[in-house]
Amino acid sequence: MIPENLDYDALKKRGFLKQKQEGLFLLRARMPHGNYDKKAMNELAKISEEFGNGFLHLTARQGVEIPFIKFEDIEKTEARVKSAGIETGTSGARLRTTTTCPGNNWCKSGLINTFALYDRIENELHIKCAMDLPHKFKIAISGCPNSCTRAQQSEIGIHGAVDIQGGEKRVGYAVYLGGCGGKTPCIGFKLNRVFTEDEVLKIIDAVVKFFKNNAKPKQRLALLIEQISRENFLKEVGLSKISVVQ
Repeated sequence: MIPENLDYDALKKRGFLKQKQEGLFLLRARMPHGNYDKKAMNELAKISEEFGNGFLHLTARQGVEIPFIKFEDIEKTEARVKSAGIETGTSGARLRTTTTCPGNNWCKSGLINTFALYDRIENELHIKCAMDLPHKFKIAISGCPNSCTRAQQSEIGIHGAVDIQGGEKRVGYAVYLGGCGGKTPCIGFKLNRVFTEDEVLKIIDAVVKFFKNNAKPKQRLALLIEQISRENFLKEVGLSKISVVQ
């Protein structure tokens, strides 16, 4: 029996989303870098067999969903997931899972170490999945301009890039801001520079903080930028001296 005053948003933050079927929920699981080892996948499969209907769904943001979990099994499911060292995703007005392609860890096109940047965002900036924000917010990291994680369609999108100065090549990071999907999709605008990893971290920190402090409920970053103007937004996040690729 589901309590009448059940806080569905609190369940979302823990990774449990209400299904269309009455009394059933899905668990949204995640792992750093989108990498699941054999142990994690085996445990998720066992959890699905015991508490779900026996199958796993792979999401577009590199998560794994286990549907058809009964309300009365949520606590037991959550305990099993935590004991296995598996993290949970989220939904609602929060930071979603940061998506990463393999980058130069094994992809022949990869220019940057996407996993290392992911780790620095979470461990140094403490910008992690389920961080409370005025509305959903997504970060995507790609290892090269092929942009397999669709960097242009996230609030903050990053991909590896090559900068040529004085005839010398330097590998760095291209940055897009203000993209989003959804019912009113928007392509983010590209900053006209190739940045270092430390510079990228400063940009991410500034943009997330500005969004958290200034966005209205249910207002995506793209709409906030449209409201205050791109020029003012760049000024507020310390990028007024950086031009934008038209």
